[in-house]
Amino acid sequence: MKPIFHQFNCREQNRPDYRQARAVLKYRPDIIIFEAPEKNGNPNLVFNKYRCDKKPKKEIRKIQSDLRHDSKKFGYVFSDLRMWENIDFLWREEHNTLLYNIDAPSELRSEWFEVWKYMYPCAAKNWLWWVRIYLRERIMANHIKNILKNYKGKSNPTVLIFLQSFHWIHVKFLLTNPSKNQIWNYYFGKFKEITRKNIAIKIGKLNPIFYKYWKKYSDF
Repeated sequence: MKPIFHQFNCREQNRPDYRQARAVLKYRPDIIIFEAPEKNGNPNLVFNKYRCDKKPKKEIRKIQSDLRHDSKKFGYVFSDLRMWENIDFLWREEHNTLLYNIDAPSELRSEWFEVWKYMYPCAAKNWLWWVRIYLRERIMANHIKNILKNYKGKSNPTVLIFLQSFHWIHVKFLLTNPSKNQIWNYYFGKFKEITRKNIAIKIGKLNPIFYKYWKKYSDF
């Protein structure tokens, strides 16, 4: 399989950013990958279980209704609303775009958020911040591999990647199946206070949520 990837950001500002919405109509994707949390280890959204003419309209309308409500406070939500309208348009044309949320579970994504959001970009100098980034991106890469492995459609599906560029650069690296040494140097090589032997112990002492996911998903 040789998937064709197209990646687009969406700026979370107080105004719309329609690049992702336009990409849906331009590329008519077979798969869309969202930077949103998986649920119980499953990135497969409920819409994928139905044929185009059987998509659960009630759930689609609820998503659109919730977005319209949120748009009163956050201008960028108009971007998501237009994107969902365009996905629904493809389905009505019998183009069965499949949807997946591939980010880490909410507890890992939100852990220490109140701390890190006030520290960035200084947080990037903290090895524990990179633990969180690595774990999220390892989970993202694992999901993409499994999604493509189990895809039964085209040999060269068009895949829209709606991850932020920062994450997509790293996820692309992980998708190349790098060695453990390459992964370590990529994420943690500049931090002299940690090694492959002591990092798990240090994580366990500092953050039980990170440690939980480290044991399950890390390459080390």
